[in-house]
Amino acid sequence: MTRRFKRKNKRSKSFRAGLIEQYKFRERVEKEEKARKYVLNLSNHELNNEEVLLLSKGLKFIPTPKTKNAKNQIMLSFNEFARKLRCKYHFGGQEKTNNLHPFRIKSGFEPDRGCENLEKYIELTKLELSSIQMRQTHDNLSLRERHAIKQLKSLKDVVILDKEMYKREGEKMLNSPHYEEVEQPNLHEIDNAIMKIIGEMKMNSMFDKETIKYLTSGQTYRVGRLYLLPKIHKLNEQLITNVRHGACNELPIMPPGRPIISQIGTPAERIGHYCDYFLVPIVRMQNTYIKDTSDFINKIESLKLNPDCLLITYDVTSMYTNMTFDEILNAVGRSYNEHTLQSQLELNCPTKQNMLDLLKIILENNYFEFNGKHYRQRIGAAMGAVPSPEICDIRMYEITNAMMSQFQYREKIAFHGRYRDDGFIIYNGTVQEANHLFEIGNAIHDLLKFTYEISETEMTFLDTTVFKGNRFSTQNVLDIKTHMKKTKNFQYLHRESAHPTSVFKGFIKGECYRLLRNTSDNSVLDSALQSFNDKLMLRGYCETETIPIIQEVKHKNRKDLLKPKSAKQRKEKHILVTKFDPRIKGIKKRLMKNWKLISEDSLLKTIFQSAPMIAYKKHQNLGDILTSSIVY
Repeated sequence: MTRRFKRKNKRSKSFRAGLIEQYKFRERVEKEEKARKYVLNLSNHELNNEEVLLLSKGLKFIPTPKTKNAKNQIMLSFNEFARKLRCKYHFGGQEKTNNLHPFRIKSGFEPDRGCENLEKYIELTKLELSSIQMRQTHDNLSLRERHAIKQLKSLKDVVILDKEMYKREGEKMLNSPHYEEVEQPNLHEIDNAIMKIIGEMKMNSMFDKETIKYLTSGQTYRVGRLYLLPKIHKLNEQLITNVRHGACNELPIMPPGRPIISQIGTPAERIGHYCDYFLVPIVRMQNTYIKDTSDFINKIESLKLNPDCLLITYDVTSMYTNMTFDEILNAVGRSYNEHTLQSQLELNCPTKQNMLDLLKIILENNYFEFNGKHYRQRIGAAMGAVPSPEICDIRMYEITNAMMSQFQYREKIAFHGRYRDDGFIIYNGTVQEANHLFEIGNAIHDLLKFTYEISETEMTFLDTTVFKGNRFSTQNVLDIKTHMKKTKNFQYLHRESAHPTSVFKGFIKGECYRLLRNTSDNSVLDSALQSFNDKLMLRGYCETETIPIIQEVKHKNRKDLLKPKSAKQRKEKHILVTKFDPRIKGIKKRLMKNWKLISEDSLLKTIFQSAPMIAYKKHQNLGDILTSSIVY
């Protein structure tokens, strides 16, 4: 009897173990199937299941950081925090916290030791942090997924798509008249040309102390880098579907690429920031200027329209790369008035000639490297150069004004707004008349061409869909809802990523606010929020954290979100900046444990009026680990 019972018990244990294995297998298969909808493989490399699971987490996913040097990182961060506290004490709390200078660089100033209570707080807090305990936590990647990172990093022929295909697209673009191949540029020569102009401006007292320090402090320069952003949304939808479901083994065509020339670390980077500061107000003064989505919604919802009005959107093809240097500089020259600008700005405004000389250097010396070769852009402003949006916007404003001035039915235009190269028009006329408007536009410029869409019912602009809904039928005011691109796969930040909890809550609240701001109909909003919540569940979130935030946002007043944001008064803050580690808890508690040494000191409490805070820098995410803008 005992033997039979033992045999039966063994069989039942074996049976249960088999069921568990089957359950785990089905769960893994289901997980892999769900993961594939987040990954669009455009290369000839066949991704295995672990690689798909890894990439489905998104390039913003941060793997659990290594334990090594975690506590050392906190101590280094606290040393910098202590330096800032001593600086605050050294200057008696008199340094400016409001209206920070737009061209400031970190000084790294090391003050003398502070008073007894300040130094005592620093030493005691340092001891507290050095004794902090590392708690156990699970790795948010499996061993197989960790191995997949190494495998993907070792692939030399795959970028986001095949490397050869990527290179062919880049070289095809660089063989156009817009670019020319050159020898390795002399960066010191470019820097000397910039410094010559800066020297002349300095002699004419055009700079304050902070600006001249920003522009002339020693730097090591490098040449710019070209990288392409594949426009996946331009591909045929059926082709994308076939690739996702494995019906198409390889991509027959390369998605068109958007050329970005990074100028980080180049001689033109800082002077580009300087020029851009004085050009932004010119763009903001345009009567078609749209700042952002909130500004667009406010303008649209303030209009009472004719029932039969037409909704029109237009796009300017390759605006940045299809303007000549001369026409850009001439447009800036015509719009630039240093006397008008000076009244809006606190810094000394450069003269028109100074501005044009600096912009000419930026445009004519836009050198970059791609696939081991050096090039220069001959036509257009580089996407990636800091002042490019403003200088192209200024010229585009002239072109659209010329187009409108030649249009005989311009009085029928009820609204015209433009955000960079995208425009939105409400027109009280016929489709034939609207077509004629863009015929005029396409005849004005040899290279710039308008593409456009006309609808009687709805139109997409920025991240909104504007349509004639219930509100339009009763009030003649257009309805608005959030637009989602058809190619969007909703790869939201994965809940298992090594981010602070506040980041997840902030992301959910921010997206809910966007949906509320962009949606004029409450029934549409409820549906959008429910859909957002369902998609969060697929990314590892739970309803106990999402539902309270969604309910909180539902009770907010939409009008408050659409109000223009006024400049906030900068509050005095003492911030410990460190890297987040899920194994370390209680940093804030240790910072506050001895803060009474400061808050109860008659002198220190007037200098340090607020409690210390913690801000987290991010560790390397999958995008940092797996991708690079350099093609070798």
